[in-house]
Amino acid sequence: MIALIIGGCSTTANGVAIPATTTPTAERSSDPSNTNTPTKHGAPKVTVPLDVSTFLAQPCATLSPTQLRELNLPAQGEPDTDSAIAKNVGPGCMWTNSVAGNTVGVSFISGNPHGLDDLYRGHEQGQFDGYWIETTVEGYPAVFHDATDGRRSGQCNIAIGASDTLAFRIGEHGELKEKSCDRAKLIASAVVQTLKGGR
Repeated sequence: MIALIIGGCSTTANGVAIPATTTPTAERSSDPSNTNTPTKHGAPKVTVPLDVSTFLAQPCATLSPTQLRELNLPAQGEPDTDSAIAKNVGPGCMWTNSVAGNTVGVSFISGNPHGLDDLYRGHEQGQFDGYWIETTVEGYPAVFHDATDGRRSGQCNIAIGASDTLAFRIGEHGELKEKSCDRAKLIASAVVQTLKGGR
């Protein structure tokens, strides 16, 4: 279940997100660390990259105990580092508060070698017809997006550029309906603060 909530998506089947395919090898830059090259599909550049290397193996550490309490989430998350989704799309963690009726997922989209620009490519191809809203989180480029619009039912996704070669996604699913995106952005801000400590 965790992969269905926090994995990358390009289409849906029966309301369940299907993982996006990674960029074909032929499209990959020979030097993905070259920050002087403009992004191919229009994603904003990340001027101060975040070091997420520690968190790829420990995705549940992206939210501290204090942050989890403030967000009314359980102290223990459910990590996903070994499933097919985790290995092909990226690792993540899910927290579920059954009393409050909400689930939060944090996932690294490590299967996309161009960070947010791969999502911008998907947007150009019509993969995110549900909604596409560009924004920023703590000064980092971000975008609310999904293939279908589930915001009225309390489901919202936001992806944030940690670097020009890696993005991470927050998925919020709960009882907040249209305000689910506000909470997703709040959680994204908390994750950025945590990741800054690993810079």
